[in-house]
Amino acid sequence: MNAVLPLNPAKDLCLDWMKSLETGGPEEGSMLGILVCTDGTVFRAFSGLHASLMGKDGYVPPCFDPVKYNEISSLSTSDAAFSKQLWQKLLDLYEFHCFDGKTVRLKDIFPDAPSGTGDCCAPRLLSYCYSLGRKPLSMAEFYWGDGPFERGSFQSPCDTRCRPILKYILGLDIVYHDGDIVVVNKPHGLLSIEGKTEKDCVASRVRNLFTSCIQQPCIHRLDQATSGLIVLGLTDRAHNALSAAFERREVEKQYTALIDGVLTQEEGEIDMSIRADIEHRPLQIPDPVLGKKAVTLWKRLRVEKVDGRFVTRILLKPLTGRTHQIRVHCAHALAMPVLNDRLYGGYADLETTENLCLCASKLVFDHPVTGERMSFEVQPDF
Repeated sequence: MNAVLPLNPAKDLCLDWMKSLETGGPEEGSMLGILVCTDGTVFRAFSGLHASLMGKDGYVPPCFDPVKYNEISSLSTSDAAFSKQLWQKLLDLYEFHCFDGKTVRLKDIFPDAPSGTGDCCAPRLLSYCYSLGRKPLSMAEFYWGDGPFERGSFQSPCDTRCRPILKYILGLDIVYHDGDIVVVNKPHGLLSIEGKTEKDCVASRVRNLFTSCIQQPCIHRLDQATSGLIVLGLTDRAHNALSAAFERREVEKQYTALIDGVLTQEEGEIDMSIRADIEHRPLQIPDPVLGKKAVTLWKRLRVEKVDGRFVTRILLKPLTGRTHQIRVHCAHALAMPVLNDRLYGGYADLETTENLCLCASKLVFDHPVTGERMSFEVQPDF
């Protein structure tokens, strides 16, 4: 089960709820959920409709205006094309309250969302929690009644409808977490740790969401412009153990990138020492004399065409962990910079919306407490 928040104490409250349902409660064939806030407030929700109703006393309201929703949905017919048009109109009504006090519209963050998106327990609970200025502590969902899941089984937010919007509501795309670690899929543009002036980062958001987190959970970093997987330690024990594993190079990291040009070789190894360009920080430059050893393995996947230009999609496995290592190696050793790299590719005039085409797409390590070998992968957004 891959929950996005700690299960307890919400899970214990759900178990008590199940006992009451066994004595004749009407909740059947639906997902039910509980969210506990840091101040002790408890919210309940159901997914979809309950007895043909979108709202019910004692449950959080839906994430839209019910009156406007009914006006549009009343036009529904059996015609599939017309129903699809209606859903596109309903998309305009869904709005979610987020961790930072802002709101987002479903149409803006998930324009091709399948019907029913936003009606599940998790987005309802979290949006309502943030709308009241509260902070989530724990959340759990379970299925009740006859249907696709076992009665009373605990379920995670679905990947198709929930998780694409939960990352906006929570401010984090949580791939995995337990009591010791959290694995996050970092977006482009977000710092890993606090900068000199910018405090918003993966570490601060993790601390804000996981109340038992240590002050500095970051073990490794990704460049602000780079997206992808990063693991953080929630406890001193986990942090220290994973830090040691990184130092011993026992953690496997793999990146996916688009580089500007056509790479004809199938695979290779780059051994190019690099150092900081003292006069032009944060730039790094090749230096066989004063630079630190940097080694990257790479493998070509395929040649593609982006905006009329040919690019190559490659996998890169850094064997060392130097600052900007992959970006420098692509630009200098392969003579093909990562696409949209403003520092090393001559893309300084790019629109700010064009992201660096570099993603930490795979991360493999031993769990710092259990010793279990753990492997995570994400698909790049390019």
